[in-house]
Amino acid sequence: MKKRVLKRMLCTVTAAAMTIGMAGCSSGEGTSGGDTEQETREITLSIGQSNYREESFTKIHDLALENIGIDVQYEFPPDAQGQNLLQTQLATGNVPDIAQINEPSDYGLYSAEENFVPLDDEEWVDRLAFDKSEIQSGDGHIYAMPITGFSGVMGVVYNKQVFEELKLDIPKTWDEFMNVCEVISESGRTALYLSGKDTWTIQITPMIFLANALDDRAEEVYDSILSGENKLADVPEFKEALEAFQDLCSSGYVNKDYTVGTYEDSKAKVASGEVGMIVSGEYAVTDIANKYPDAEIGMFPLPYNDVDKFLTSKYVFGLAVPKDSKNQEAALEFLNYMSQPECLELYLEENAVNSPYTDVESKNLNPVLQEIYDTYFAEGQTLPQVADMLGEFGSVNSDIFLQMYVEVASGGEIDSAISQLDSALAEYGHNAGLEGY
Repeated sequence: MKKRVLKRMLCTVTAAAMTIGMAGCSSGEGTSGGDTEQETREITLSIGQSNYREESFTKIHDLALENIGIDVQYEFPPDAQGQNLLQTQLATGNVPDIAQINEPSDYGLYSAEENFVPLDDEEWVDRLAFDKSEIQSGDGHIYAMPITGFSGVMGVVYNKQVFEELKLDIPKTWDEFMNVCEVISESGRTALYLSGKDTWTIQITPMIFLANALDDRAEEVYDSILSGENKLADVPEFKEALEAFQDLCSSGYVNKDYTVGTYEDSKAKVASGEVGMIVSGEYAVTDIANKYPDAEIGMFPLPYNDVDKFLTSKYVFGLAVPKDSKNQEAALEFLNYMSQPECLELYLEENAVNSPYTDVESKNLNPVLQEIYDTYFAEGQTLPQVADMLGEFGSVNSDIFLQMYVEVASGGEIDSAISQLDSALAEYGHNAGLEGY
């Protein structure tokens, strides 16, 4: 039977999510898997728009349909709407059969213990390339199947041609970085592009400032906030980080439309050389390499406080099965199949980051990222992001912190913002019964 690609729009209560449905045989019809006739079962898989790779997911769809008789309908909501959309779906019971989350940092956000199927006994667990405790919830269970390994590099993505034209070296200190911004601005370009419309991106710069200001104390300070021992107001480096971020946004080196700039704009502009730098993650390096193959892109740590370390995130991309899924058995079977080298290596070819499994190779690692893994990661020159800790506070990060960063960038009062953030953490911690609150 000839397979076809259908395009449609999936509407929900709060947002519209673009969907590609790759329908083969309708449910109940036979499809050929070798010489064996098998029933075709249909499931839905929701994955963030920036993580959806059409070529690889089309191939994965075709393999799953042919070999295990599962027809995967992909949904890929815009990144800015993804969290609220999934929260609404979980609250109403109108869920996809599989949903992408960041694990373990999103467990609290989505109340994983209540909403997702535990996956501890799935066959892929024994093949993990890292200790399973790193993706367990506080109750000791695993609630998502990893499709990437740990890395999460965040820093400055820059256009090498712009740097070469202007004879700029990679800055190692904050003064050197500000000088780079000045030279790029004098050339008629925007030095640094922020994409505040996609609020999840604008948080990266102040998070780097905070981690660099704390340096080796970062993990200790985050833990003290999580335990209720300290408030953000008790951490002077947090206020300093927000002040530095506000100063940067008013320096004239940042695009004036930073509140409406988008993540897609940021990648296109730095790839073209219209912009010299963006602050983003390794995913931007991969996206730019795929979409703009002629662009010469590099990456270096944002050297605030003269610290030469990359910010990292302690999570991986994972696929979770909601308890309200009407096709749990097929969803779990598909996850096991997707974890196999023949499927996951297709995804990692286009989303080239570390592999989560010992028997799955990430064959197409971008040389820029490979160099970072081989140097900064190998030498432990990394710092954790505060957002990992905030993941324990449900939607407080997405609902309150992200908007706060935009307001601070626009000149908002910092002491008042910190007070509101502490109140939000205290309220959530109390209501959730977190120890120390």
